[in-house]
Amino acid sequence: MESDQSTAPLITSSQQEQTQSKEDKGPEQLEVVSHELFDKLSTYLQAELSGTKDTYALLEELNTIAIDQYTNLSHSATQIKDSLHDLDVKYKLLLPYLEQLNQLDVSVASLEQATLRLDAYTKVLESKFKKLEKR
Repeated sequence: MESDQSTAPLITSSQQEQTQSKEDKGPEQLEVVSHELFDKLSTYLQAELSGTKDTYALLEELNTIAIDQYTNLSHSATQIKDSLHDLDVKYKLLLPYLEQLNQLDVSVASLEQATLRLDAYTKVLESKFKKLEKR
């Protein structure tokens, strides 16, 4: 037990006087500390609100930029839609001519086949004519 007592801190008379004077000043010191606490809390909250305000201002700016971009995209999409509509109208106007071209292609292919048959027949006739000439 003696070792426990020897390690315990000794309270001096000056420390006791300070503790008593602090106890006497308790309400005054509490008021000062409270004011200090509220001032620091107020500063902290103002900083937090300022940060939040800046964040909302940045979000508002980003939203404005996004609105401008989407407006531009909408305008571009409208122009593309109008262009596609114009192309569709022109295609429908050209469709009869394209069908005529297809018919012409079929006719040319048929004429080409007839020409090849006629050429083959001409060669056969020429060969027969040469045989007749040699007799």
